Amino acid sequence: MNIPKPWSGLQTITHFPGRSRWIFLLLLGILAILYGYPRILTLPPQSVHQWRQCDGLSMTLNYTLEDRPFLQPAMHNLGNEGSGQTISECPLVYYFIGSLWKFTGPQESLFRLCVMLIFFIALFTLFRTFEEHLKDSVLSMLAVLLLFTSPTLVYYANNFLNDIPAFSFALIGLSFFIRFITSARPGQFYRCAIFFALAGLLKISALLSFAAILGLLILEMSGLKLDQQRRIFVHPLRYGLILIGVAGIQLLWYSYAQHYNNQHNAGIFLLGILPVWDMDAAAIQATMDGVRHHLRWDYFRQETQLLLVGMFLTVLIFFRHLPRILLGLMLMVSTGFIVYIILFFNALKDHDYYTINLFILVPITLLAFLTLMKTRFPGVFASATLKVLLLALLIHNADFARRRMEGRYHPQGWENSYFVNNTSAYRDAGPYLDSLGIGRDARVISLSDPSINITLYLMDRKGWTDFNIGGDSLRLQEVVARGADYLFISDTGTYRQAGVKALLQYKVGQYRHIAIYRLRGG
Repeated sequence: MNIPKPWSGLQTITHFPGRSRWIFLLLLGILAILYGYPRILTLPPQSVHQWRQCDGLSMTLNYTLEDRPFLQPAMHNLGNEGSGQTISECPLVYYFIGSLWKFTGPQESLFRLCVMLIFFIALFTLFRTFEEHLKDSVLSMLAVLLLFTSPTLVYYANNFLNDIPAFSFALIGLSFFIRFITSARPGQFYRCAIFFALAGLLKISALLSFAAILGLLILEMSGLKLDQQRRIFVHPLRYGLILIGVAGIQLLWYSYAQHYNNQHNAGIFLLGILPVWDMDAAAIQATMDGVRHHLRWDYFRQETQLLLVGMFLTVLIFFRHLPRILLGLMLMVSTGFIVYIILFFNALKDHDYYTINLFILVPITLLAFLTLMKTRFPGVFASATLKVLLLALLIHNADFARRRMEGRYHPQGWENSYFVNNTSAYRDAGPYLDSLGIGRDARVISLSDPSINITLYLMDRKGWTDFNIGGDSLRLQEVVARGADYLFISDTGTYRQAGVKALLQYKVGQYRHIAIYRLRGG
């Protein structure tokens, strides 16, 4: 495309693919340091959603210490069946890290580092794809780095949840599809399919853009022209079978997961949906209030969200100047975005990580907008003004994310004070428990813990928590009858629960604020 003077010279200056990769990696490193990653990499699971962090870490540690088969994961919480065997997403990450830990010893920093590296590789791949497509290194850097200024993505990008690896593989899959569009090379499509298969196994929500690609293939097979010059899917039957194969892999895995849970401990992890139609008016209003809080503090700066909406609308207004395939991709992912919100609306109040895979719409919108600028407004696209504005936006958002990270890890902030003042004691209690003869083979009840695995994982002891008991004295008696050996209480309010008083005859120790009782004499 010929760009009118005087902007053509400027764009030549801003396209430097030979050096841009090193500059991008340098900027990525600077942002990571700004967010405190070197310190955070050394931290145990804590702060927001420590519950879900410890669930994944529990499965990982059991892979390490028990040499479990890949298809038979288990956690510290023994559940109703007493084996702890349960599953949700495919444990690819847990098994891989657990295998590494067999050589290094359990190192939570290694888990954080691996998740971070997967995310950084995905951002780098996306950047190179943007650069190849736009022929502008500066705009490509600014657009892709904007993803790394969302407080939600920044927080989970070196954490213990599978959502970021799933999102990362989806970004890589999307990158290969964009390269396939421009190059028509089948190899790019095959790579795209492989990474989407991995993404979906880790989190089914990561298949938003995969579903859009499948929809585009169906549209072209139905006779709609996605490109005026050529067919995008030159071998529709072959590509269709590949996409069906990816979908089939997901179906096989989640069918197995359902079967595995039904055999062992069903109902611990969600394998279904949380739709808006199952909620009453009060619950919907409460979720709306929670979503407004997340919009203000967790996704991007509010001004940035408005700007992204503006970009999206601009693309719709000038859609005739955009390649149909890119427009179709954006519209289909947007449709999937809305469908996902409806299907999982009940989770959006408290679980910000449920939105991670929705961020796939951001790079698609940015690419569509910048492509439109290049096609319809080449002067604006090549101008220094656009780049300066995007740079200012990036700096503004990075500072916002930095402050949000400081808040989430502040020892006395509401997000992290409970770990610092309460559950951190369990992490340090291991040697003391060993001195009392309470080894890893003991079965314990951590009654002050409402989560599934937090305290059990932190002290590496198997058993049950109040998640299993829920303050019910009959359930408590059932757990004791299943072979529980010790009772742990770290909150004075726990003593008022029904049935607890009868279990306090044999106190054997006290570690900080954790009282320890033997449940049988002798």
